[in-house]
Amino acid sequence: MILDNLWIMISEFAPYLILGFFISGLLSEFLTVEIVQKYLGSDSLFSVFLASLLGVPIPLCSCGVIPVSAYLSKNGASKGSVTSFLISTPQTGIDSIFITYAMLGPVFAIYRPFIAFISGVLGGALVHFNDDKKSEIVEESCEDDCCEEESKSKIYNVFNYGFVKLPMDIAGPLIFGVVFSSLILVFIPTDYFDMVGSGILGMFIMLILGLPTYVCATASVPIAFALHSSGFSMGAVLVFLMSGPATNIATMSVIYKILGKKNLLIYLLTIILSSISFGLLFDFIFPGLSVLDSGYTVNHLLGSNIKFILSLSLIIILLNALRIKYFPSKKINNINAEEIFIDGMTCNHCVDSVRKSLKNIKDVKDIDIDLASGKLSYNGPSNAKKNIEKSILSLGFKIKNQ
Repeated sequence: MILDNLWIMISEFAPYLILGFFISGLLSEFLTVEIVQKYLGSDSLFSVFLASLLGVPIPLCSCGVIPVSAYLSKNGASKGSVTSFLISTPQTGIDSIFITYAMLGPVFAIYRPFIAFISGVLGGALVHFNDDKKSEIVEESCEDDCCEEESKSKIYNVFNYGFVKLPMDIAGPLIFGVVFSSLILVFIPTDYFDMVGSGILGMFIMLILGLPTYVCATASVPIAFALHSSGFSMGAVLVFLMSGPATNIATMSVIYKILGKKNLLIYLLTIILSSISFGLLFDFIFPGLSVLDSGYTVNHLLGSNIKFILSLSLIIILLNALRIKYFPSKKINNINAEEIFIDGMTCNHCVDSVRKSLKNIKDVKDIDIDLASGKLSYNGPSNAKKNIEKSILSLGFKIKNQ
């Protein structure tokens, strides 16, 4: 029974998620952080609008968006635009939009990114009018082409990000979400939480569940489907889908450091009030809407053989991502390398942000970062360590004491 539910879920969202992976790869190659920063440098309200709009399709989790936001802030983006980007980005992403369509239907797939955009604009605008001081632009220079990335083709970069790096970040949470959802579907009767699952009470329950929890936008969808099947309204589920991916305890502590106490409060209030308001609005506009009436959102255009191949392909992609993340190929140890242990890295975006910031430090080379342990090894002069640690701290991470 559990295995049946697992396979049905995977077979229904596999085509959409694979397509989402590919489009995410395209975005990572052509919608770079530098391009985003280029349009967020002004302190106008338009930059707030644009920050939220640019954040919607980018597949970054609530922890992965922190170093990107720190980079934007450090390079002169206004606090309003940074806040807008911080709110809209983790709530959704191309991959999560596709899996939302597969499991929660087209109405939700449109409504979810729309409210992510609106809530981002609202939070950014509040910061803009209350405390919109720009960070000082840090002029970083490097010599001898130290900032040049490895010369690999754009096609390679698209597929490497879409089908290796991104799955490495979401494979574990997604598998947990699917298994957890299957257990709920099997052991908790439909409408079990019907008495408390609708209205303001159900939304507050989802808010309490979502705010401190770390769950990415994609992995939250199967959990949301299971919560809906157990009796929570679609509006209440929406509250979880907004608050869960956008916040967690670790993220909030870093936002406090980057934006300050007052702007952290604005950030939290925006997510709380927006999620409840848009949840109530959804239930009002679409009363009684349920994706359970027709089961999952089935793609009838694909034959069973094609869906089987795509499902198997997705399983292979996810398992390969877990293998690379937790059982990486052994590397030859550099006995002369210096080591620093970083606390707070949760995804490949974090690793890439650290790696990029270190390339601006003169004479630092042979950089290697292990995500699982947080170990950074490098070769460089003894006086480089202080600059390296300063660069890491500026991204919102911490240095572990070994």
